[in-house]
Amino acid sequence: MISTRKVPGVLALSMAVLAIAGTGYSQDATVSISYEQLSKKLKIDKEPITAVAPQVATYADALENAMPSVVTIFSTKEVEGQARPPMFDDPMFRKFFGVPEEDLEKMPSHKEQGLGSGVVITNDGYILTNNHVVGGADEIMVSLPSDKKDYKATLIGADPQTDVALIKIEAKGLKPVTIGDSSHLRVGDVTLAVGNPFGLEQTVTLGIVSALGRNDLNITGGGYENFIQTDASINRGNSGGALIDAHGRLIGINTAIQSGISGGNIGIGFAIPVNMSLNIVNRLLDNNGTVKRGFLGVFLKELDSDMAKALGRDDKSGVLITDVGAGTPADKAGLKPGDLVVAYDGLVADSMSKLRLDISNTAPGVDVKFKVIRSGKDKEITVKLGDLSDAGDLAMGGTGPRGGNAPAVVEEKFLEGVEIGDLTDEMRSALSLPEDLKGVVVRDVAADSAAAEAGLRAGHIITQVDQNPVETMEAALALSKNFKGEVLLIQVFVEGRRDILAIPVEK
Repeated sequence: MISTRKVPGVLALSMAVLAIAGTGYSQDATVSISYEQLSKKLKIDKEPITAVAPQVATYADALENAMPSVVTIFSTKEVEGQARPPMFDDPMFRKFFGVPEEDLEKMPSHKEQGLGSGVVITNDGYILTNNHVVGGADEIMVSLPSDKKDYKATLIGADPQTDVALIKIEAKGLKPVTIGDSSHLRVGDVTLAVGNPFGLEQTVTLGIVSALGRNDLNITGGGYENFIQTDASINRGNSGGALIDAHGRLIGINTAIQSGISGGNIGIGFAIPVNMSLNIVNRLLDNNGTVKRGFLGVFLKELDSDMAKALGRDDKSGVLITDVGAGTPADKAGLKPGDLVVAYDGLVADSMSKLRLDISNTAPGVDVKFKVIRSGKDKEITVKLGDLSDAGDLAMGGTGPRGGNAPAVVEEKFLEGVEIGDLTDEMRSALSLPEDLKGVVVRDVAADSAAAEAGLRAGHIITQVDQNPVETMEAALALSKNFKGEVLLIQVFVEGRRDILAIPVEK
């Protein structure tokens, strides 16, 4: 379908302030091409950027190559009518406006129109963009810079967890972008953002790579993030557009901005690396438009200085397993709470976000090797990853301490500002604790204590002290009394799962 179109006045489904909700999507067509077939159509240039002369007069050549590949995307979504506002129940309001009651039962449905960008990656019409640009849309139209016409697009697949989507149009004379290698990027490399901010087609802005590997930004609503940060100006409508290098090669898909009070650009923008985008496209095409992810079944925690000291580490590298779900792949393989993951399948585990991303990038059913440190000793454990989409039955659950009226017990000072007591059957019932849980209950924690600062609270159940299981108050007190280090490591059970806390000990 081809038609002419003007830029709509309403700009919805554009970028949010550091948070883009991961919405669902409707797939328009069964995937009929494999990634192997698609990859043969891509123009790829992975040569690293070489040093350029300090005085660059123009980037026109680079832009001449890339700009014809950047398209405008219009999306339309039918939004159901809302229930009538409460003021419409007022007879005086209805009389004043002269609207019959039967006409006010429901507000009329309406269409939401969105504006974004996309990047042509093959000459037969495959286009990379963001999920938040096209996800959930009833109609997707693409406007080409060459002929100013609109082409109806088919949604091939989308992944809300990374905000990547792939659409396709039937059009002739397309010029696909040359694809670079985002793994070669360095902070300081030149970046050019090309898109359609506010409907201003083919807008170009200049900047540099400000940082790499940005995560924990909640842009994807708890998904998987590994963003390129750039100060090239990105604004509403740029979503899905191209971030290119000084040679005109695609290195990222513009996705989000950090904005100030005005909602505009303040020099902090984020793009999905092209390597990550193509990895997602690969998996979308191989699984009929959805992404399969590996599942481990653990709770993780970053190391802070106190935790590292308690574990005898010189630095904060590694990711701590604080709990393991019963029946999960991790549990079956023998991973345990307190294990410090230092490597995953040969990749350094230097942050929780990176480890989550690495696991998610591994297909279900694959055997992977975890290098962990347990009680100061290196161990290598092989885990067959499960399927994240099937993890519902294996998810960790259960009820934890509710903080109700616990029965009176004998209590003793465990650490400075911390009082503990034995865990009785009566207390177990009052706190809705699992029958097989063993430990001691925290009765009180002084608000100004080091334990409170570390996160210990009344109602927590201490299950380990200095990596030793405890079942009685006497055992816990003996371990704390005999501890000679500076930071004490304890494992606690709270809200249905285990956690590990590092508490500085006053001498």
